[in-house]
Amino acid sequence: MYKLSPSDFKYLWEGCKHCYWQKIRNGVIQPSIQIPGIFSRMSGLLQKSLQGQNVREFVPELPDGVFVREEAYLKSKPLPSGKSYLKGRCDLLVRFSDGTHGVIDAKMTDTRDESLNMFERQLHAYKYAFENPDEGEPIEISRVGLLLISPRAVKPNKGYFYYQAQPVYKEIPLNMEKFFGFINEIEKVLDAEVPKPSRTCAWCKYKHDLVNDEETNY
Repeated sequence: MYKLSPSDFKYLWEGCKHCYWQKIRNGVIQPSIQIPGIFSRMSGLLQKSLQGQNVREFVPELPDGVFVREEAYLKSKPLPSGKSYLKGRCDLLVRFSDGTHGVIDAKMTDTRDESLNMFERQLHAYKYAFENPDEGEPIEISRVGLLLISPRAVKPNKGYFYYQAQPVYKEIPLNMEKFFGFINEIEKVLDAEVPKPSRTCAWCKYKHDLVNDEETNY
């Protein structure tokens, strides 16, 4: 059974089917530039600071609710095809006053980023994992969205610097049928022979050039 990571659905899947196949089928992980630890620390501090806060203070368009969990690790039951399951972690969980929940992924990014819609697959994966957990009780997810944070100013005050950012919320319409269609597309690729290396993938190009250099030196 294929273990699918929701965080791979945007960059790795869209960037290179060859590298995606190699990771899932053979465990070959594409090297990447490590994100500076300061960004992980900032994200962690943000999540902790929101716990117990009313979501409408930051996202007025959402129903009344409270942030109740930070960075949850998730593992789902098998997806409908029976060929794969989901495993990963999401940023924030909100409990609404009607008893349902919302999944919010906090992104420190430019709010004008036109590729943000690609995160809809990741958020739908979290919805499925919460509603179909491998262990524990299911949680109904009624809304998913992105909380976009881009600092606009820095204010010094009494020896401290305060970064100011007005969060922008991007609601993602729920469409599980579309998500399951995407999963079927992934599974078809994984069931087949390894895709050819991509000419636009820096890692594929590096491996190609490395092999050629070794053959030339030999």
